[in-house]
Amino acid sequence: MLKSLTFITALMMAMPASAETLRLATSADYPPWESTNSAGEMVGFDIDLGNAICKKIEADCEWTNQAYDGLLPALEAGQYDAIISAISITDERRKRIGFSVPYAQAPASFGASGDAFGEIADRQALEAAIDGKTVGVQGSSLFEGLVANHFPEAKIKTYERADQIVADLGLGRLDAAVMESTTWTSMAEANPKADLTTFGPTLTFAEYPELGEGIGVGFQKDNTELKARVDAAIMELLEDGTVAELSQTWFGLDATP
Repeated sequence: MLKSLTFITALMMAMPASAETLRLATSADYPPWESTNSAGEMVGFDIDLGNAICKKIEADCEWTNQAYDGLLPALEAGQYDAIISAISITDERRKRIGFSVPYAQAPASFGASGDAFGEIADRQALEAAIDGKTVGVQGSSLFEGLVANHFPEAKIKTYERADQIVADLGLGRLDAAVMESTTWTSMAEANPKADLTTFGPTLTFAEYPELGEGIGVGFQKDNTELKARVDAAIMELLEDGTVAELSQTWFGLDATP
């Protein structure tokens, strides 16, 4: 019996330990941050970054595609371990969830179909141009608050997905919309018939604090152990150039914070 127990113990020690599974959620409708390709696979900057984080902490990524406005409630309910979906770090969101250190910055822009707005050089001219216009934003995104706070005369229309915003711009159902600058570029390439153009000055955290302190991974507030591990992984990926390389691949620029 002793020999049998010794053999079983040795066999178990020789077997590779099963990897931890990290349940990640994203809203795969916001290229180039995250989207689905023709094969139905989720691709994008955040997907590659999430996979790189999993590799660093020796976990297996288990991805779920979840509507953006449901990400925070689902995380709070414990359906996922973390959410990675171009989520800006803000004080308001910190009341509900925890965040990693920032891994990217994401300035935003107004955009439209065609060049109806022309050249707009400064913030004051932008506010005047948007006065009374119907502006599309993704629901539960930072842009809803940004437009409400700084462009109060605009009529806000919310959407579940960014591609719905683009479709309504092309059909003339919206005058303008707000999205991250990198997403405008990607959407313009994917939807040439919509004739998308951006206008006005770039919207940044310096002038519009609603845009947050950077993009981070979201966790349940009490999951400090996972946050510490992911923070360490992100810092390594920033230091070894992985994040810069991924951002050049997907955005054509260095989006590191």
